[in-house]
Amino acid sequence: MKNLMTTKTSVVRSSLLVLSGVYCASMMIACAPESPRLMAPPVKYGVTSTESKPVVVNVAPKVDILMVVDNSDSMVDEQQTLSNNIDKFADGVAANSGIDFHIGVVSVWDTAMFKDMKKEYGHGELRRLKDPKGANLPETFGRFVSSKENYDSYLAQAGFSLGKEPGWKQVLRASMKIGVESYNPKWAEEKTGGPEVEEIFSPVKAALSEPMASAANKDFRRKDAHFVVIFITDADASVRDSNGNSFDLTSGELQEFLRSQMGENYRDEVTVLGALAKSTDDPKERDPAIRYASRGPTEPVNILNFIRDLGGKRMGLRGSSYGKEMSELGKYVRERTLSRPRVDLDALPEQGTLKVSLNGEDMVAGPNSWQYDDSRNGIIITRDLSGVNGTIDIKVGFTPVSAISLKSGRITKVGGR
Repeated sequence: MKNLMTTKTSVVRSSLLVLSGVYCASMMIACAPESPRLMAPPVKYGVTSTESKPVVVNVAPKVDILMVVDNSDSMVDEQQTLSNNIDKFADGVAANSGIDFHIGVVSVWDTAMFKDMKKEYGHGELRRLKDPKGANLPETFGRFVSSKENYDSYLAQAGFSLGKEPGWKQVLRASMKIGVESYNPKWAEEKTGGPEVEEIFSPVKAALSEPMASAANKDFRRKDAHFVVIFITDADASVRDSNGNSFDLTSGELQEFLRSQMGENYRDEVTVLGALAKSTDDPKERDPAIRYASRGPTEPVNILNFIRDLGGKRMGLRGSSYGKEMSELGKYVRERTLSRPRVDLDALPEQGTLKVSLNGEDMVAGPNSWQYDDSRNGIIITRDLSGVNGTIDIKVGFTPVSAISLKSGRITKVGGR
């Protein structure tokens, strides 16, 4: 058995080394700089010991949306406004497209203030989902609103009227109101209080890292889903306290983390948005750290620079056009999600068996259709799907590599028709 396993491993490794060159030839796609990096996958994929049978995977474009919401006492009204208009954002994302979305919420953080405090939620921990009355949903629903989850039955049994609105919208609206924690100077004795020097960037890293990624936040982040971060705050990231200390990440550090998570092309897989304070806001409604022009910028320049670096968008935290602007942000997320959606495969496809269809129509591999990404063993839909009217249903069919196909030499190339 040991010799057989060693032989399989050796054959798999030697076969994978030749995939890059022959794939480009078999697919008649030039290895242009903008094409996916075609080389032997850096990880091992499953190989069955018996002859494999063809499989067909039904998928939809995926997006994981992380809302970073400021829960300091200056955000009472803004959280309510967010809750009242979040459905407009969600409609902009979903928009009859069949996009598979996850939406989760974390709060800002304050390492210095919370150091010795017992908190209900940890750093980067997704908040519990809520019903329309503010009660927590069972943990079986997870910590994020999912387009694939059926909330209607639970809400109906709990006595809530659904009407024409799907249950997930009611849950999403209620879950945006995470509450505020007013700063209390006596926190050392009373163990109460909220963020004073808000950390905006560090909760993003904490939410996607251990221990949160595989515990409270389990299943939120999917490696083949477009990732969206939305900052809802009247403060700025990486600000310093009165002693000059900053516990937040810098923009560069957060970008480096995202690169380590997603690879060199992370900019194509991330969208950053913000509902932020503006210099035209009433000074009393802005966070003290950015309130006075004489003490520095009157806008959250660190967040704005991060958004600009990644080609994102911002809107005002207040104003009569809030709902409309939320809708526009949602539409932007939809466009980004549909620009180059990916499908990661669980097994290596056998030579000539990879087929892709869109809404029942076969797609021939090519720069304006789909490409196989050998570096991650997945499919990238290179056709712009944002103009597709209605549900987007992608099917990927292939025969997984088996020990028998390895011995017969049928994996000298992958993909193709």
